[in-house]
Amino acid sequence: MKNTGTNIKNNQGSMMIFISTMLLALLIIISIAASKTALIEARIAGNEVLYHNNFYCAEGAVIESVDVMETLERVDVDAIDWLMNEADTVAEDRYLCGYWTEADRDDGDARPESATLCAEHTEFMTVHHGVFTGSSLDMSKPTKHAYSIYGYSHRRGSVMIKVGYAKAF
Repeated sequence: MKNTGTNIKNNQGSMMIFISTMLLALLIIISIAASKTALIEARIAGNEVLYHNNFYCAEGAVIESVDVMETLERVDVDAIDWLMNEADTVAEDRYLCGYWTEADRDDGDARPESATLCAEHTEFMTVHHGVFTGSSLDMSKPTKHAYSIYGYSHRRGSVMIKVGYAKAF
């Protein structure tokens, strides 16, 4: 009879050890999954910070371009490197992305200007679209001109902002 009681106690003890081991393994799996999730969340937050930095630098470049445009007394596309007339190559914004790299520009194309803010990785460029639609062509009045101003920032990612702008000359 003693053997039977000892066998039951050993079986219960073995069962408790097995259940404890399973619970420990389950807790290890949950903790590994939680740490991977935390790592992914930290990477997402880091990417968000980079995006916002690029966005605000590109926005600052656009504002700097607007400030320069406000000082102009006339449109002289040939005198300003970062100002260009609209051409077939910039009819759509997706084609303009090539202007930011030296390799994709032709000799006569506009050259993006480095912005004062975030100068090492932020530039701006302006595209002149001609006389503003609906504007009077009367020579005695100033004529409104339409522009698209682009700000571009590329620091471990890239952001391009486009702003419409009109100015009377």
